[in-house]
Amino acid sequence: MFGPLPAIGLVELVAELKMMPDVEVETYVHQAWPSLVDDLEHQPAGTHTVVVGYSLGANSSVFVANNAKYIDLIVALQPSMLSWNPPLTGKVGRMIEIYNPNPWMTWGGMGSKKLVGENIEYIENNDSHPGAQFNSDFRNLVKTEIAKFNTQDQAVLPEIAQAAPPTPVEPAPPAQSTMLGFAEEQAADRPTAKGRSQIAQGEKPTPLKPPKPAAPPHVAQESPNPEPKNKASDGSRHWAAFIDGLSNSVNAGDVSVERELTRAAMADYAKRTYGISASADDFNGTERVGWLER
Repeated sequence: MFGPLPAIGLVELVAELKMMPDVEVETYVHQAWPSLVDDLEHQPAGTHTVVVGYSLGANSSVFVANNAKYIDLIVALQPSMLSWNPPLTGKVGRMIEIYNPNPWMTWGGMGSKKLVGENIEYIENNDSHPGAQFNSDFRNLVKTEIAKFNTQDQAVLPEIAQAAPPTPVEPAPPAQSTMLGFAEEQAADRPTAKGRSQIAQGEKPTPLKPPKPAAPPHVAQESPNPEPKNKASDGSRHWAAFIDGLSNSVNAGDVSVERELTRAAMADYAKRTYGISASADDFNGTERVGWLER
């Protein structure tokens, strides 16, 4: 009713509460309870709210509870019988009232009001009204209840951390496959750009000559390898050698032209190839010999 001057005990309690970790304290006169309701509504989400009232401030705590969305804890110390109070209907986690049921010990009932509500825990004492604020049990009760919220938060934090989904881990790059390794080995065998440039600037390699085609099977089969039973004359042996050489020299390419050989041409070929002087009469009985050209 008269501000902090007759409530020196609460001023000392406020100083002790400010020494606690993670605790912020604001004071209000009992008529300013609407301001307290407004400040509670603007607290960050997850903030625990505790209202401590003494005398007429204990009476005002009921108005705060009935107008605020939610309050975790209310501690009402000796509310006054000289004030009217509605029943507690607001959402409060817990409410503790400390009062002296003997009005004669609280100056006519200034600290003997028993509040009405379903969620109120009552603690009786025998303190005078001015002396109740200095009671160590009262102060320790307030500090212990506030400390419980910090203990609860510390116990909940590890559970939240465990329930949180794990941070996705970037998958490791896949190991090199055998095929990739084989391809890289082949790439190492290939000349580099510098090597290719040196090859291009070097001497041009000599092209390989194509192999001489083998004689067709029908020509090989028709070659007269067996020696005749009767010995022929010298002219006949020259004639056989000429035919054999002519057959082995036939080109196995595509058949395109067929030429006719005269006796004079064969005699000339024998002379140039084997050094044999033969007349055209040595080739009697031969009409024509043909060979295949490309």
